[in-house]
Parts: sequence; C-alpha cells; structure tokens
Amino acid sequence: MEDYVAIDVETANASRASICAIGIAQFKHGELTNSFYSLINPHEPFAGRNTAIHGIDANLVATAPTFSDLLPLLHRWLDHQLIVSHTNFDISALRQTLAKHGQPQLPFKYFDSYIVCQQLIAYPHHRLADMAAYFGIHNAHEHHALSDAQTCGHIIASLVAQLEVPTLNSLLNAAGFHQLGVSSQLEQKKFQKTSVLDLMDISHDVKTATFEKFTPAALFYQRNVVLTGNLQLMTRATAFQKITAVGGTPQHTLTATTNFLVVGHTNPQVVGNDGKSPKIRKAEELNRIFPVITIIGESDFLKAIAQ
Repeated sequence: MEDYVAIDVETANASRASICAIGIAQFKHGELTNSFYSLINPHEPFAGRNTAIHGIDANLVATAPTFSDLLPLLHRWLDHQLIVSHTNFDISALRQTLAKHGQPQLPFKYFDSYIVCQQLIAYPHHRLADMAAYFGIHNAHEHHALSDAQTCGHIIASLVAQLEVPTLNSLLNAAGFHQLGVSSQLEQKKFQKTSVLDLMDISHDVKTATFEKFTPAALFYQRNVVLTGNLQLMTRATAFQKITAVGGTPQHTLTATTNFLVVGHTNPQVVGNDGKSPKIRKAEELNRIFPVITIIGESDFLKAIAQ
C-alpha cells in the first residue's frame, strides 16, 4: 500500500485561517511510524465555542510558535506527500492560513477519508468518531489534533484491510475517485468523484513518505525538552545550550507541554530498583492518558543533537 500522511488541525475561532494546533501522523504500509504535534499561536481571539471543543485558549498558546515559525517543519512533513484528512476542513484551513501569512501553498496531493467512507461504508454517520467506533479504533483524546490525525490514518488502514484491496489507488477507484486533489502554488484541484473515463493510477503520483531528509536536530525544533538523571558526557548546562541552539526549549519541570524527556544515568539506590526517576514515572503516567512525551536515552539524544 502507498505511504500517506494524515493531518488534523484545530482553529481558534470561526476563521479557518486561525489554526491553533496541528497534528501530523505518518503511515507506512498502513502502520503508524512517526508523528508530530504542536500548539500554534494564531495571534487571533479565541471563540468560546471553539475552546469548549478542543480545550485550547489564549493562555495555552501564549508561548507557542507561530504558524510562520513552524513552516520549515511543515514543509519537511508535507511537501510532495499524499495527505489524508477527515473532511476537507483541515486542507482548507491549511491553505487559508498559508494565504493569511503570505506564504506559497505547500505542494502535495490529497484525499478526504470522510467522503471515501461515505461511499464505501454503510453506516448512519461518517464523522471521525463514527468511523472510529465502526472499526473499533480507540481515539484517546477526541478533538486533539494529533490523536485525531492518528485516528484518521488508522481508519484508512482499516478500510483497506476490510475491503481487501492491495493499494490506496484501488480503494479510491472503488469509491469512484479516479484522481487526487492537488494543492500547489500553481495548481489547485479538488478531490471529487470523476468519470471513469478520467481513470488515473494514483500510485505514480505518490512519493514514498521518507523522513531521511530530516536532520535529527530538527526533532527538538520548537520542542520542550526535560532532562533527568546524571548526564555522563556533558553537563546539564551544555545540554541546555545545545537544545536552545537547535530551536528547542529546555524545561526544568516535566509537564503536559513537555515533548521529550532525556534520561541520563539513574541510581537505583536513590530512585528504586527499576531505576525510574520521578520524572520518568510522571512521563509514563501522562503518556497513559495521551502519548505525547518521547522518552530517549542520553546516547540517542547526543547522536541527534550532534548532527
């Protein structure tokens, strides 16, 4: 099956150009392999109705990056990939936010899992929650951009498996779609049903969603990083300097906003036989609620930060 990237966004108000959070989930062969999430400061007022849905308000994004700050990372994740979102809202919001910031449109091709499900699944409703329930997919945190993006990607993988089709191309053709939506600065094409006379093999349009073009240091760009334990190869001050140098933010306290926990040497006589410091335990507890904190060892941290 072709690789694809699922996206979901949340907005601050009724304007689709007010993105305040984005979640991106990479799928290879139908399996989730990589994810990205960030709050975004839209510098726009938050409507109570929107906050009631996703829980994000002005205070929560006060120190978050702006959309322009995140744009280099969005290019790495989305350029020339096959994108899926559940309804066209997310693609439209992305396009309108790019226009608001005076930025060229990102080049990618896309399809809409909502209308594909409408064509192929006999079910009363086809919202994200409905399709997650239909396929037995657990969405850990509804209306959280990352959780919704991952759920969208799992829905497509489940649909391919249920219909026993070998490729996304076969899936979309079975649903009556014979060409992908197109987004680029030079061309815009909606994802919609077309005549069988327009049949195209979309597999030729899909590039492998490889992330080899990422520099490992980009992992920490605009990410909050906490250290725990004793670092063996550098001081904490040096580690903090290196995190800051690649655009990350060192944190002294682990919270729900933390993205990475770097684990140095821990003394079992101090923290217990399992070697888990209080920060490790807290990260594991938060990840049981929603897995957003990546726990890595000092050696992996050094390899990434050195690139």
